[in-house]
Amino acid sequence: MARLRTFTRRLAALPLRARAALAAAVVLAIVAVLLLVVPGGGDGTDGGDRGGDDTAVEGGTDALLPSTTLRTGGIEVDAPEGWQAIPLPALGFGIAVPPGWETTVLSPEALAALSNASPEVPDFAENAHAAAGEGGLVYGAGEDEAGGISDVMVRAAPESGVTDTAGLEAYAGELAAQAGRSDPQIDVVEDAAHPSVRLRFRVGAGDEVAEGTETLVLGPEGIVWSIIVTSDDAANHDDLATAITDTLTLAES
Repeated sequence: MARLRTFTRRLAALPLRARAALAAAVVLAIVAVLLLVVPGGGDGTDGGDRGGDDTAVEGGTDALLPSTTLRTGGIEVDAPEGWQAIPLPALGFGIAVPPGWETTVLSPEALAALSNASPEVPDFAENAHAAAGEGGLVYGAGEDEAGGISDVMVRAAPESGVTDTAGLEAYAGELAAQAGRSDPQIDVVEDAAHPSVRLRFRVGAGDEVAEGTETLVLGPEGIVWSIIVTSDDAANHDDLATAITDTLTLAES
């Protein structure tokens, strides 16, 4: 049954999530970022065997390995044991994904490299392109033993005008209203490192419904970061979304 959760449903979910997230926001401009596929996956902490060079590693495009990684540039992502840290100093943040997930920076170079890659997660390349079209900075996805797919997209909106938790909550409500949600479930995340609110939603219909959680985080300089996690596994979705969001590391101004 999980295998019947097709490309059409997964791809359609991304624009829906994006509209619910930051539909009216100006997306943070993506600076020049090159895709670097590290043999064996790497741990995301030292940029592989690069010798300080900022160019992409040659080759390796015949198969997409578990994740991309860039030089940390001072961003240290606190990832659970076995998870893949993805520090992105050029974009001002880092995040981590569970073991076995595939990820990509949504830069033109990285998306072009996907045409020569062979991701193991079904429809990974198509969904990555859809995420980029909705202003995503990073996309990652993994498949569980039952064939269910979970994924994450990170976006950012500068000059949001939000200055505190109350403003972030109101901001989330406005975005939900623009997405057509008459009674959104918006919860303040207690004891978060930065002001944060969480929105729950579902995408799909009938037997093909994915659980979704979007967490909006107010970072330095008024940037509102959006971490959108969807999952076919309803039983484990909340824990997964929380665990991924908790790895978000922001560069301090």
